[in-house]
Amino acid sequence: MTIKRRIDTLIGDYFFNKEIPIYINRVAESYELHEHIHDFLELNYVSEGTGSHVINGVTSSVKKGDLFLLPMGISHVYRPSTASDADPLIVYNCVVDADSLLEVLSTYPGSEVIKPLLKETQYRYYDDRWQQFQRLFEQVYEEYQRGREGWVISVYTYVIQILIHLQRLDTETQLRIQPSSSGWEDIVHELHTNYAGSITVSEMAAKMKVSVRQLHRLFVKHTGASMSHYVQKIRIQAACDLLRTTDLLISEVSEQVGYHDVSYFHALFKRKTGSAPKAYRRLVRSRSLEND
Repeated sequence: MTIKRRIDTLIGDYFFNKEIPIYINRVAESYELHEHIHDFLELNYVSEGTGSHVINGVTSSVKKGDLFLLPMGISHVYRPSTASDADPLIVYNCVVDADSLLEVLSTYPGSEVIKPLLKETQYRYYDDRWQQFQRLFEQVYEEYQRGREGWVISVYTYVIQILIHLQRLDTETQLRIQPSSSGWEDIVHELHTNYAGSITVSEMAAKMKVSVRQLHRLFVKHTGASMSHYVQKIRIQAACDLLRTTDLLISEVSEQVGYHDVSYFHALFKRKTGSAPKAYRRLVRSRSLEND
C-alpha cells in the first residue's frame, strides 16, 4: 500500500501587501511546516547550519551557501539536521509574484537577460562559493523589515541584482561541477579544508597529480580567477565568520585564517569587503541586535 504524501498549497496573496508583490523573511526551519507547493516564485538562501531539502519528494542535504530558485508548482520543504536550537538551519526566503515583477521589468532597459529566470519551470540550484549572495540577502531582508523611506524601490533593486547574478552564473561559469572535472572537486575540498596553511600552486598541482598549467586552466574555467585569489576569498569569508561569531583579537583572526602579517590582512580585508575588520564586526553585530 502506497502512503500518499501530504502536500499543502501556499498562496502568494497571503504574503504580499499592497505596495509590493515581494515578501522576504528569515526563518529557523523546523519540523512543523509540511511539504508544500506555491503559486509564486521563491528564492531560498541557506544562511546558517545544515539540514535537508525535500524537492518533489527527493531529499538532498543542504549547507550554508546553498541557493535555490523554485518556480510555481514545485513541492518542497526544509528540515534541520537536529531539533536543537543550538544548531539551527537558517534560510532566507524571497517570495516573488513573477508576473508582477515581469510587468515592472518591462520598464527596465536590458531586463530581457533575467526574464527567463522568472519564466523558469524547473528548479535551479546554485552553490554560493564566493558568498556574493549572502550580503545581498542580508541587505534586502533588512530593507524589507525596516521599511524606511524608499524601501520599495530598494527591495526591487536588490531582487533584480540577485537575479542578474544568478543569470551571470548560468552564462559565465559552471558552479555545478561534474565529478569528471579532472579532480576539481578534490582541489576545492583541499583548499576549503586547509586554507589557513601555506598553499602554493606547484604543491597543489603535484598533490592532485596535474600540471601547474592544467591547474591554472581549471581555476580560470570554473572561477574566472587564479588559485591565489580563490584562496583569498575563502580566507576572507572565514575571517568574516570569526569576526561575527567570536571575540578574538584582529591579530588572532588574521593568524587563524592564514595571514601572519596583520597589516597585510587588514588592508586585504578592507579591499575585499569595503570595511576594516573592527568596523565590519561592529556593523554585523549592530545589525544582529536590530533584528533581535
